[in-house]
Amino acid sequence: MNEKDRTRLEEDLVLFLFDRNAIKVGNFTLSSGRKSRFYLDLRILQSHPAYFRKAISLLTYLIHSQIGFGNFDYICSVPTSGTIFGSALSYELFKPHIYVRKDLKSYGTQKKIEGELEPNSKILLVDDVITTGHSILSGIESLPYHSIISGVVVLVDRQQGSKDLFDQFAIKIKSVIPILNIIKILNEKDRIDKNEYEAIKKEIEEN
Repeated sequence: MNEKDRTRLEEDLVLFLFDRNAIKVGNFTLSSGRKSRFYLDLRILQSHPAYFRKAISLLTYLIHSQIGFGNFDYICSVPTSGTIFGSALSYELFKPHIYVRKDLKSYGTQKKIEGELEPNSKILLVDDVITTGHSILSGIESLPYHSIISGVVVLVDRQQGSKDLFDQFAIKIKSVIPILNIIKILNEKDRIDKNEYEAIKKEIEEN
């Protein structure tokens, strides 16, 4: 994939998500209680194979160009939406996939990690959206202490504190489309006006 193709795929994906109300602009309260001028729900991609494929292609390109296929042994995702992307990338890259449960199972073997993980393995964390990064960090803390974290890859970074959090642990976050890029595309393609663009940009910069 060359840079022109990557840019075209990003634009196609962003405009599709906006037109399907998976990217919304307005006034929202997030699960953390924080107020925001925008809302993302990328779960709809699994119902649209052509665009889901574009998202996986962009994630694959990102991993190839900024992580390297040889620099991790496992893909690990955090349920629920991250598992959709982690499973697809596992199939695409021929890498084993595991996922970390948010809550310990109260039955059976009461496992926190699903899948087989070899000791001393290098693990790449995958999710769809990252905001503060606390859910992914919780997943990392649930992995065996001898695991090696190769990095975190997400489709969209809301750019609201996750970088500062992971910098403390020397863990790099790589995103396909940071939110500032998304609103730039939406403004340039006349999906949002200049006032909406500036309001969201201000929210991001203040965080």
